[in-house]
Amino acid sequence: MSETESNSKISAGRPAISDAKKNQMRGEIAAIAKRLFQDEGFAKVSMRRIASEMGCAPMTLYKYYDAKVDILRTLWGDVFLELFYHLNDVSKTGENQLHDLGCTYVRFWLDHPEYYRLVFISDGVTQSDVTVFLDHPELIQRFDVFKQALVASTAVPLEDADLKLRLETFLCFLNGIAHNLITISGYKWSDPDKMVARAITSIVS
Repeated sequence: MSETESNSKISAGRPAISDAKKNQMRGEIAAIAKRLFQDEGFAKVSMRRIASEMGCAPMTLYKYYDAKVDILRTLWGDVFLELFYHLNDVSKTGENQLHDLGCTYVRFWLDHPEYYRLVFISDGVTQSDVTVFLDHPELIQRFDVFKQALVASTAVPLEDADLKLRLETFLCFLNGIAHNLITISGYKWSDPDKMVARAITSIVS
C-alpha cells in the first residue's frame, strides 16, 4: 500500500468536524464554562474542570478553543452582542438619544449584574487578555453609536481630540454608575437615570 493510500484511509476514518457541529460544540462548551465561571470564578476553573462537566477528555476542548481565556472572550462577545442589540434599538428612536443610550447602557448591567462581573470583574484575567479582545475593530466601531449621539447633542462643532475626551469621559461615567450600584448595592444610591442626565450635562456644556 502506498503512503498516499495509507493517509487516505486514515483521513477517511477521521471525518472532518463540520462547521455546524463545531459551532454547536463551541456553544455547549461556552455555556458550561459560563456557569462555572460565574459560580466558582474564572481563575479557579480549569479546562479539565470544564471537560469533566462536558463529559469529555480535556484535549477535546482544544479542538474548539485554544485556551480557557478564549472561552471567556467568546462569552464577553456574546454579552456585548446582546448589549448593542438593545442600544441599536434605542439609537433609532427618541429625541434625546444620548440620555436614552446612557440609561439603556447602565440599566443593561444593572439588570444583568452577572454579566457585569463576568466582563469587568473576572479574577485571573490579565491586561493582555483584555487587550486582545479590545483590538477587534468591530467592538470599537459599535461604540460609535455613542459618538454620533454626542455630536448630535452638542451645540458647537467638536475637534476630534475634544470629542474623544468627552466620549471617553461619558463612558467612564456610565461604567462608574453601573459599577457602584452593582458592587455597593447596600448603599441607597440616587436614581441611575438622573445620574446619567447629570453626567450628560457635564460633558455637553
